[in-house]
Amino acid sequence: MSSEFNSVQLREKYADFNGKIKEQMPLLLADNRYPMFTRELAEQRVQGRGIGRYVDTGDLVTYNGKGDNQEIRFILTANRQGLTETGRFALGLINPHSDYVNGALNLTKAKDAQGKDVNGAYEAISGSGVIAVKRKDLGIIGARMTQEQVLNHKGWRMLLRHPDEVPKELAEDFEGAKEYIGKVVFSKYDQAMGMFPSDGETVPTLRAWFVSRLDDCSRSNAGGRCGLDNDNGCSVGVAPEAPNALDTNVQQVKAYSPADLATFDNAVRGLEGVLNPALLRPFQQLRSKL
Repeated sequence: MSSEFNSVQLREKYADFNGKIKEQMPLLLADNRYPMFTRELAEQRVQGRGIGRYVDTGDLVTYNGKGDNQEIRFILTANRQGLTETGRFALGLINPHSDYVNGALNLTKAKDAQGKDVNGAYEAISGSGVIAVKRKDLGIIGARMTQEQVLNHKGWRMLLRHPDEVPKELAEDFEGAKEYIGKVVFSKYDQAMGMFPSDGETVPTLRAWFVSRLDDCSRSNAGGRCGLDNDNGCSVGVAPEAPNALDTNVQQVKAYSPADLATFDNAVRGLEGVLNPALLRPFQQLRSKL
C-alpha cells in the first residue's frame, strides 16, 4: 500500500483518451499528462506495441494560406520531460469552446479552456518547437514512399525528431527512428509511410498529426487532415514522471564483468585473516553461484 510520505505517487505511464479530441484534450492536460508524440509511438512499435492501432499524436500542425506557398508549421508540443510552454498553450486551445471548421480548430476564433477569446492565436503559437515550412518544400506528399525517401523526407524527419531538423531540447537519437523505419515498416513493405497534410483550408487552422496503423491498408501513414471533433479520436496521455521498461527514468541493472568478480575475490581474501571464517562462508557460497 502506498504511503502519504511518498513525494510522488506512482501511476501508469500511459492512458488512452478516446473520443473527440476537443473534449478529451482538456481531460488529458488536467491529468498532468502530455499527448504521445510520433517519435515515442515509433519506439513503442519497435517493441511490438501499438502496431495495430492508430494514434492522434501531440505533434500539431497549422496551416495558413493556399497553394504551394502555404505555410505549414509543425508544432512539437513536448519532450520526454513534459510539455513545452508553447505546447501547453497550443494544446490548451483544443477545447469545446473554440470554433472548428471541417474538423480543424479555427485560429481566428480560438478560445481558452475558460471560453475566453484568444486574439491572434496563430501568431501567438511561436517559440521553440514551432517549425515553419512552405508546402512546396515539404517533400513528397499525398503518396506512399520508399525507405530512402522517408529517411530523407523533411516532414518525417521533423516528426521523428532528427537533430538536424528540430531544436536541441526536442531532438532525439535518429538511430531509434531508423530502426522503426527499416526493421519494422520496410521489412514488410516496399512503399509505406506516406504524408498527407490537409488541403483547402480557408482560414488559419490547427490540427493534430495522426499516425495510422501499420497494416497492409494504412502502412503507418501520417495524416494532418483529421478532425479534432471526430468521435473516433484516439490520444494517448503520457505521465512523464512515471517509469516504464523503456524509460530513461528506470535505472537499468548492468551485468557484472570478470573484473568485478576478481575485485570481489580480492576483497574476501583480504578479510580472511581478520574475520571469523564462519562470517565469510555466506559470501563464499554466493561467489560459487556467480
